[in-house]
Amino acid sequence: MATSTAAAGSHLVFVYGTLKQGQPNHDAYTGDRTEGRMATFVGCVETEKCFPLVIITEYGIPGILAAEGQGKHVQGELYSVNHAMLEHMDSLEGCPRYYERLPLSVRLTEAPSASQLPGKQAGDLVDCEVYLVTDFKPEVLLDRPHLTTFDAVAAGYIGDSGRTGHNAFENAMATVKTLTKAIGRPLPWFQGK
Repeated sequence: MATSTAAAGSHLVFVYGTLKQGQPNHDAYTGDRTEGRMATFVGCVETEKCFPLVIITEYGIPGILAAEGQGKHVQGELYSVNHAMLEHMDSLEGCPRYYERLPLSVRLTEAPSASQLPGKQAGDLVDCEVYLVTDFKPEVLLDRPHLTTFDAVAAGYIGDSGRTGHNAFENAMATVKTLTKAIGRPLPWFQGK
């Protein structure tokens, strides 16, 4: 049985994409300590159960599909974050518009520091939260290659500044159109064509 030992007022969050160390959004999000935000690396983990980690857009954006039992054990990192950081991460992930933050059990692939998860060792299960794509067209996304880990270079990830027009509004609209195609319906808050 998995247990969570996050400190009071903090959350354990599994990150598997651009928020990992060495990936494009790590410093801007999990590494950002402004406005009272706190994130502490706990250790490397993998999902207890198999899930499909796929590239969901032409910009190389990754997503774990809420299709438990399909795919592979996904590797990533576990962070202890405070509420301010969790809200900041929700903003990046477009939660709940694009992704939903849901409970998940992960297995420690290395021993965490004793101060982070006292009594835990490699192989132990830990309860945390993860950003999952829950509303999608299976015939579009489940047929894509299932990954065990994400690397921005290998995925051809293009950050906001490299997307259509270098304009925040155009970037947002391009992302909305891509996600609308992947989930097979218009997003409820977007009425554009």
